[in-house]
Amino acid sequence: MAARLSWLEKLKQKNLQAICRAIGVNSTGTKATLRENIHHGLNPDAFTAQRKTNKQDAYSIISIDMGIRNLAYCHLSLPDSWPDAPSPEPQIPTLKAWSRIDVSTQTHLTPPSLNPKTRQLSEDHLEKKSESFDPPTYAAHAYNLLTKTILPHEPTHILIERQRYRSIRSTAVQEWTLRVNMFEAMLYSTLHTLSQRGHYNGLVVPMSPNKVSRYWLPYDQRAARSDKHTKRQKMEVARDMVTNGWGVHFESQDPGVPMGTVPEKMSRTKKDFLTKSGKARMGGKFDDLADSLLQGLAFVKWDENKRAALEKGEAVLQDLMSKQEG
Repeated sequence: MAARLSWLEKLKQKNLQAICRAIGVNSTGTKATLRENIHHGLNPDAFTAQRKTNKQDAYSIISIDMGIRNLAYCHLSLPDSWPDAPSPEPQIPTLKAWSRIDVSTQTHLTPPSLNPKTRQLSEDHLEKKSESFDPPTYAAHAYNLLTKTILPHEPTHILIERQRYRSIRSTAVQEWTLRVNMFEAMLYSTLHTLSQRGHYNGLVVPMSPNKVSRYWLPYDQRAARSDKHTKRQKMEVARDMVTNGWGVHFESQDPGVPMGTVPEKMSRTKKDFLTKSGKARMGGKFDDLADSLLQGLAFVKWDENKRAALEKGEAVLQDLMSKQEG
């Protein structure tokens, strides 16, 4: 591996940083640190998207943007041949589901009951409860979300946005942040338990929102920008994708329907995302939907760029630089 990547030794720091952003590894530090990050990212064991543990015919990727009242997720599908596709011909993911959920008011289980064959929950065990923030309630929310909404998609990969403990430049730790952090931890623990019990055999991948932003936003736009500005820029990228149909396909209703049309269950989300009336109906909260989509697509692109770097070597640098700085 070291000999195969010897071309990294002569690259400038900005070139190394561009490669780091393109493959989803840390892009700060000295040149030696950046080269080490690239070596680690290009290790075959780090190709998380290629490690599909079940026998499905397609890669099924669930991308979760964390929240409680505004949790968003999308479901991306790629053919089984995706990891082996030639790098000049990357596969375009199909968006099969895209939704925002208010976890705090979801119907949840008392007691939980999971059918290991269907991964569906018995309606006999459902009951409505008012919003509460105690750990037992959050544990039920986590179990209900995963078994009723996420696992029925039969994901090969579940991507979960990493949470921070405080906002940038803030010394205070907000109570709501602690609640989301607790819910994030419960999702991981529930998925681990379900995996150990044989109810989920896919991969769970933590996703850094900073790395996702660094991939999609040109470097000069991110400098000295506020969180609000970054959110607005990411929403513009996602809206451009949805409007112009690049980077992702919407699932067709049947083979005779042109690509770009969507099933009825997703048409409302797409319409809301693009219209002022939809923005009003959803309370103006589109950044969660945008984040879930861009996070899932960044995961796909990172692994494609890793393969390109290994296959092409230094020749891939110009392409990566144009994507990151263009």
